[in-house]
Amino acid sequence: MRASSDAYGYIYKLRSLYIPRTPSAALQAASADILPIEAFTYKSTALNPILKKPYNLDEIEWLLAKKDRDLETDLILKTVLSEISRYEDKEVALFAAESLNALEKEYNNRLISLKDRIKETGNPEDRSKAAEMYYQMARLNEDESTLSNFYMREAYLLLTAMENENVSLDSDRLLMIRVLLHLKLFDQAEQLLPDHKESRLLRMEIAYARKDMEKVTGIIEEIGDDEDRSTMEKQILDFWTGGHD
Repeated sequence: MRASSDAYGYIYKLRSLYIPRTPSAALQAASADILPIEAFTYKSTALNPILKKPYNLDEIEWLLAKKDRDLETDLILKTVLSEISRYEDKEVALFAAESLNALEKEYNNRLISLKDRIKETGNPEDRSKAAEMYYQMARLNEDESTLSNFYMREAYLLLTAMENENVSLDSDRLLMIRVLLHLKLFDQAEQLLPDHKESRLLRMEIAYARKDMEKVTGIIEEIGDDEDRSTMEKQILDFWTGGHD
């Protein structure tokens, strides 16, 4: 592999050189001395906002290859891939369809692995992870209400069983509140909320989901009157009031 005398020069010569579509293509080009090794480095690290149109397929492919994606990233990926899977360009549409299948398979494989471990040991930690996985799969399938509700109910049943066995953690109870919120079981969700100010944002989220704007406004005022508000509460307050303390 050859290295450029100016490691950053490649970025400025993009239009005069072969432009690889993916990091793997960049690595192959560098191995064949078609491009400097910096091409692979650039292609592997350069990021563009994924929701920016026209969509960057290289960015999408790079994100799909990452093993540490969070749910919010996958929700964005699902939205973008679902849209481009309907493109008239058959090659692009096929890429999107295959990527959606790969994303779904990734979650299914994680869940199957957790369920196998639960059968062997019944480890509460694995059960917590499985409930979280059901919840994430429900979120990813919100465009298919029947499937989404099925996954939410599976999460609910698993979390309820753990609560009945007294093996639930605080994180499990928080997840239960979010599951109930998505199932629109607002009264049950509120009953699980601890009676202290740390639950304000969750109370606000439930009130917003119920379209109870009077209660939302009341909580915003409560946060505004509290000088000892959290960083997240300050961000929420700034968003709703358009102000900055």
